[in-house]
Amino acid sequence: MKSLRTGIEAQAQGHTSSAQPRLESTRDVLDVLADSIAKTAASEIKPAPPLPAPSVSAEPVRELLTEKMLADRWVFSVARLQRCRTVGEGPQYLKIVGKVLYRLKDIEAYEEACLVRKVF
Repeated sequence: MKSLRTGIEAQAQGHTSSAQPRLESTRDVLDVLADSIAKTAASEIKPAPPLPAPSVSAEPVRELLTEKMLADRWVFSVARLQRCRTVGEGPQYLKIVGKVLYRLKDIEAYEEACLVRKVF
């Protein structure tokens, strides 16, 4: 009983027991670990923020259209486009090494010329 009482009295008077230094050393180790983690995190190279995506569409704008591309655009058959060329109708076209191509600006100009505006 006397040893238990002496231990309690010693703690009350400010003396430390053997468990308290172990607790303080654990706190010291944790503080050191926390400091080193913080320093490591601060010194790590942070990736650059991602660049904004360009505002260009996924499909490139084509300056020249083939017969098939124009037929799909106008919901025509290729034969109808060929017939229009034979009789001299339709938009201007290029014939390069036997291949018929249409310039996009000519197509757009032709579409604008064919636009019907009703006047009441």
